[in-house]
Amino acid sequence: MTDVTTRLRVAEQIAAEAAALALASYRAGVRIEKKGEIDLVTEVDRAVERLLRTRLAAAFPTDRIVGEEEEATGEGSTVWYVDPIDGTTNFAHGHPFFCVSMGRFVGEVGDVAVIAAPALGVVWSAGRGLGCRRNGAPCRVSTTGSLADALVATGFAYDRWRQVDDNLAEHDAFVKSTRGVRRCGAAALDLAMTADGTYDGYWEQSLKPWDVAAGLLLVEEAGGRVSDYVGAATSPLAGQVVATNGALHAPLLATLRATREAKGLGPEGLRRDRSVVG
Repeated sequence: MTDVTTRLRVAEQIAAEAAALALASYRAGVRIEKKGEIDLVTEVDRAVERLLRTRLAAAFPTDRIVGEEEEATGEGSTVWYVDPIDGTTNFAHGHPFFCVSMGRFVGEVGDVAVIAAPALGVVWSAGRGLGCRRNGAPCRVSTTGSLADALVATGFAYDRWRQVDDNLAEHDAFVKSTRGVRRCGAAALDLAMTADGTYDGYWEQSLKPWDVAAGLLLVEEAGGRVSDYVGAATSPLAGQVVATNGALHAPLLATLRATREAKGLGPEGLRRDRSVVG
C-alpha cells in the first residue's frame, strides 16, 4: 500500500477491533502479572497484541512490528510501534484512562497513527500531511500563550522508586508555574490530549517507542511541536519527549532546564540511544 489515506483507514479498522477486544475485558477481573516492581501486564495485553500483530502482518507484510509484549518481527526501517494497552495499571484497576496505540514510522518520520481509548469512547488518528482527527473531526493544539494559563501533563517511570532522576522536582516546578498538572498514567493519551488541545503541553522521559510513536505524529499533524528536553528533534527511540502547542515550547523547556540544573541533573535528561529498540 503506497497511499497514506488507505494505510490510515486500515489502521483505524485494526485499532477498532483491538480496542473492542480490550473493552470486553475491562473491569472483568482479569489475571494480572508483574513484569517489575511496579510494571504490570495482563492476559488482555497479550491477546490484544497478538491480534494487532496478526492483522498488521496481513495488511502490511513487508513492515516490521515492534510491540511491548513480544519480540520485534520483520526487517527494514518501516516499523509499526504498537502498545496493546497503554495504561495497563489503569486498566488493571478499572480506571478508564487506557488505550490501544499504533504508530507507523519510516525511519524517524511518522506516517500513520491511531490511538483508541475504548472506555472513554474516543479515537485519535493522523496521517502524514492529512492533519489530526478526534472521533473523525479535525482537531488542533491549543492557543494558550502563557504557562500560567496552561494545563500540562506528565508521567513517572516504572523505576521511580530507585531512580534519582525521578521527575518529582520538575512536577513540583510546573505545579507552581501553571494552572495545573495532570498525571493520568498513559503517555499515548497524554500526547493525544495535547494534540486535541485538552493539554497545552506534556513532558516525560524513560519512555518506550510504543508509548510515544503514535502520539508524536498526532501532535505534529495537529500543529504542535515535539522535541527532546533540550529542544532537539526527537523520535520514538529517544525515550523522552516534550510536546506542546508550539507557543509554550520555549518556556516549558526553560522551566525544565532551570529545575533540572538546580537539582544537579543534566539538562538533556535520560535520552536513549536511538539504535536501541525495546
